[in-house]
Amino acid sequence: MNTQYVKDFVKDLFTLRTVWIDKGSGKWAVKRRFHPVLRSTFWVLAVIVGAGIYSSLNNPEHSVAVADTQTVASLPEPEEIAPPVRQKELVIPLTKRGEILLPSEMNPETDRIIAPSTTLTSMEKAPAMPRITAGKYSVDVNKSTYTLTLYRDGEVVKEYPIAIGKNPGDKQRIGDHRTPTGNFKVVSIENASGWSHDFRDGKGKIKGAYGPWFLRLDAKGWKGIGIHGTHDPDSRGTMATEGCIRLSNEDIAELKQYAYKNMPVTIREN
Repeated sequence: MNTQYVKDFVKDLFTLRTVWIDKGSGKWAVKRRFHPVLRSTFWVLAVIVGAGIYSSLNNPEHSVAVADTQTVASLPEPEEIAPPVRQKELVIPLTKRGEILLPSEMNPETDRIIAPSTTLTSMEKAPAMPRITAGKYSVDVNKSTYTLTLYRDGEVVKEYPIAIGKNPGDKQRIGDHRTPTGNFKVVSIENASGWSHDFRDGKGKIKGAYGPWFLRLDAKGWKGIGIHGTHDPDSRGTMATEGCIRLSNEDIAELKQYAYKNMPVTIREN
């Protein structure tokens, strides 16, 4: 084969050529185009790529995935998800915020302004739970039995041990360390993995005092009342908090999967 001929052909293939195009009415335009062979190759590749995309979009497995996504999106409250996958460690991501205050701008239990910590804490492994399906979830807290019960359409899903306020009775004032009673609702679900708190016991600020999540409640105007995790799971079953409802970190991580804004929460004495 003539090597020079091949070189000339390749050079000509990738060289723009001047082409006169008749635009009608005696008008002509000059265009710079690649070799016809190269342009034909581009068109063939475009057709192949388009056919591949069309084939993938019409794949039955893809259609099933889309249908499943639409089903989940149509659920009224908590989104439908598969049972939690057991992993060695589940880490809650925390964005560095410097000196910016937390969204609440308040210590959840005492209304004192606190600065966020950028230290990440690892959540404990969550046990398996029933598959989350469509339905109205609600929470009932019984202060006398130190239990929080999760319901779905009136049927019990699971019961959790909790800790409540240090002092008995309904909340009367800020700082009285009482857990309020009544019918409330969840107003926000907040990442608390970087929060810290000083319990005034001489130990200073405790990182991870609120666990990974804080379910803030609309508690008759009382600020900072919520359901959260803890650094001290052994306190469950006792009167130990400054007014909030305290679960273990694994339990609050599990409960958070079912929680949603405006979820009903009832807190009663017995």
